[in-house]
Amino acid sequence: MPVTGVTDGYGPVLGEAERDYSKVDSVDFMKLLVAQIQNQDPMSPMDNSEFTSQITQFTMLDEMEALNGKMDDNILVGQSINNTAMLGLVGKNVTVEGNKTWVEAGQVTENVLAAEGPGRAIIEVTDDTGHVVATYEQSINQGLNTVTWDGQLPNGETAPDGIYTISATVANGETEIPFTTLMTGPVAGLRYENNVGVVTVGGQEYYVSEIYSVS
Repeated sequence: MPVTGVTDGYGPVLGEAERDYSKVDSVDFMKLLVAQIQNQDPMSPMDNSEFTSQITQFTMLDEMEALNGKMDDNILVGQSINNTAMLGLVGKNVTVEGNKTWVEAGQVTENVLAAEGPGRAIIEVTDDTGHVVATYEQSINQGLNTVTWDGQLPNGETAPDGIYTISATVANGETEIPFTTLMTGPVAGLRYENNVGVVTVGGQEYYVSEIYSVS
């Protein structure tokens, strides 16, 4: 009675992943070439130029596989260097889209309005309870405009250390001007999402590509 082996001519080796036959590697190419030579018609052998062409294709395939391996290695090295470099962002101030401002020892972080046209901005500053602690106006040009609060309360005292919120409206006469508020704050954390750096600023997360500047 015949005994069935662990492997046969049709299935994968026990314990190994099943072969993906939609892909052909250099070993498959060489097997096909050898089989072609062994089974050629002796009365009409394969033309030398055709044989040379197939050998050339085999060589090119082998070189392309080696090149792809080197490219993959270079990508991994580049990602490692880039991820290591991004660790240096933690603790530094970066400018991103947002409306927070930080007061520390009387110093206020920078805020910018990116306006689509000229106008007049009315800006309110609120504390963490939502109480308005300052209101001021400023002329705005098209483009980037620094609108940093001076950190002074209505009574002339310096605002306590903490995080405040900037709210603005920009208009030219009766026409409202679209704008984007930018804030500068410290990077409190860093994580990676699909090898892409994500930083935490003012309690919100931003991709590293969304950072306007680092200071």
